[in-house]
Amino acid sequence: MRSPAASTEIPDPASLKWSWACRLAPDSLDPAPARVLSETGPPRPGDVALVSVARMGLHCHLETAHERRLRIYKGDRLVCVFGDRYATDVYEGRVLGLDDLHLLSGSGVVGEVTARYRNIGRPTCLMFLGYLSDVAERRVNLVDLRFRPLSASVSPLDVIAVVGTGMSTGKTTVTRKILRALVARGVAAAGCKLTGTVSPRDLQEMRAAGARFAADFSEFGLPSTYGLSLDDLLRIFDGLLRASSGAGSSLIVMEIADGLLQRETEMLIRSEEFRRRVRGVVAIAPCAVSALYAVERLQAAGCDVWAASGLFTNAPLFVREFEAHSGVPVVSSRSDADWAKLILARTARPLPEERRRGAVAKADV
Repeated sequence: MRSPAASTEIPDPASLKWSWACRLAPDSLDPAPARVLSETGPPRPGDVALVSVARMGLHCHLETAHERRLRIYKGDRLVCVFGDRYATDVYEGRVLGLDDLHLLSGSGVVGEVTARYRNIGRPTCLMFLGYLSDVAERRVNLVDLRFRPLSASVSPLDVIAVVGTGMSTGKTTVTRKILRALVARGVAAAGCKLTGTVSPRDLQEMRAAGARFAADFSEFGLPSTYGLSLDDLLRIFDGLLRASSGAGSSLIVMEIADGLLQRETEMLIRSEEFRRRVRGVVAIAPCAVSALYAVERLQAAGCDVWAASGLFTNAPLFVREFEAHSGVPVVSSRSDADWAKLILARTARPLPEERRRGAVAKADV
């Protein structure tokens, strides 16, 4: 445990822009008592920090704790959280130090960009001003505050996992379409996102679709899931199940971020424990070849693939190519009724006993 360091009150706290990623930090909606530490030790994922905008780059807006999108300017002071990011279409970013600090996401995750998609602009650069302090004059760390073991087991729920080949393939669109179709037919469906980088967008889409409950990994203080162990991922999974069940949900549509070859996604689909708890999988892809690969890889791992969907369903030729080589049903990412028909028919069947046993969690968040 670190030794306490001296802290000072932050001048003009009302002018701070609190990021969405820090919405669960103490005083995030009432910044009057906010204090900052004098220490400058190495950061950890989950550390909440006060930073100022040193140079504008890609991100020129901040998603705030009030779910507002505010423009940011050079010199603005932001309350953000250190975290890693894995985004093939944007940045890879890591928590490395305090000198080269970048805004990794518009939701307020900060770190150092280590890889950048060539068509994406350079990151917004930040200056570190200090770590946020708790009443004991220690760093506020969201992971330490929120990511804790549970003492109770989790009731089994039907879980439909939405897994894609990569970013921007239609995962969120399909997730909300499934939710909308089920809610319209009286199903108490929850929408959850198990992995990724913290952002309000997917949760807003799930709520707009009428989900009984919507949550993601960030509810447990995690700015992202990049680099987590399989045990930690399963703890998040259990926590989302418990919260969804407590909200009265009977079924969860769960989005898995990024692609099949991403480290955390690959660990999950290869995990027997994860597969036992998931009733069915929907494979998302941008073209016929990638859809075939996704289905074959998921099936080879032991997943029960119920349907293929995503951007490739917008092209009749892609659909024709896929159907010529696979017997897995294709459901359009624009469809509502077809999703309800498919899922209600599948979930009406009793859960196999071996999966029922595996749905009882050993730990929670």
